[in-house]
Amino acid sequence: MEKTYVTFDPRSKLCTILFASFLLMFPLPFKAEILFVTLLYVLFILNGSLKKGTIFYGIFWLLVLGDYLLFPYIDNSFAAFFDFLFVGNRRMLPTIMAAFFAMNRTKISEWIAALKKCRVPLGLIIPLTVLFRFFPTLFQDFKSIRNAMKYRGIAVSTVDLFLHPFQTMEYIVVPILMSAENTSLDLSSAALVRGLANPKEHTSVYETRLKIQDYLLIGILLLSGIVGRFI
Repeated sequence: MEKTYVTFDPRSKLCTILFASFLLMFPLPFKAEILFVTLLYVLFILNGSLKKGTIFYGIFWLLVLGDYLLFPYIDNSFAAFFDFLFVGNRRMLPTIMAAFFAMNRTKISEWIAALKKCRVPLGLIIPLTVLFRFFPTLFQDFKSIRNAMKYRGIAVSTVDLFLHPFQTMEYIVVPILMSAENTSLDLSSAALVRGLANPKEHTSVYETRLKIQDYLLIGILLLSGIVGRFI
């Protein structure tokens, strides 16, 4: 039986990323921060990614716990350093969660259609398209290299990669750098061949329309930003 989940328009997901990014510059009170992270967790659940959302939500509370335990010993330089790491990572976590939520179950073609509807210049859409398609291809190349190394008995475990850094550079870093240039050129050529640089109006098979859940999400983000200042 196929699992059902709530779909969100890329534009409402983009609003979630922007809101999370503003929190890095203008942090909300701690209570409002908890509410926003809980909202992101609910969005993961609605979007059919319960496991991924639970992992992020658990990491958030672990960081909160670490800050709570170390803050009384803030006078100690060792404790202050780790408390800084806990607080810093906790501040960055909402942005990371929003980015994962935005990319979850959203195809690159849907993002392109949504960005065009937002009147984003083609000079920005083409580099973003290449960037979005570059990293999945890079990860696939990395997996292929690791499988080839394991087949030949080279650095079978992940620990071996750290124990033998020069071997790791020779068998992984160098091939990745060599293939990265070819991959970027191929993706750029593919984007141009498909007519992304054509200034005329494009059509899309994907329906980019804000639904009820998208308006609710944008409204909740605006409301939480206003109310968060008074908590």
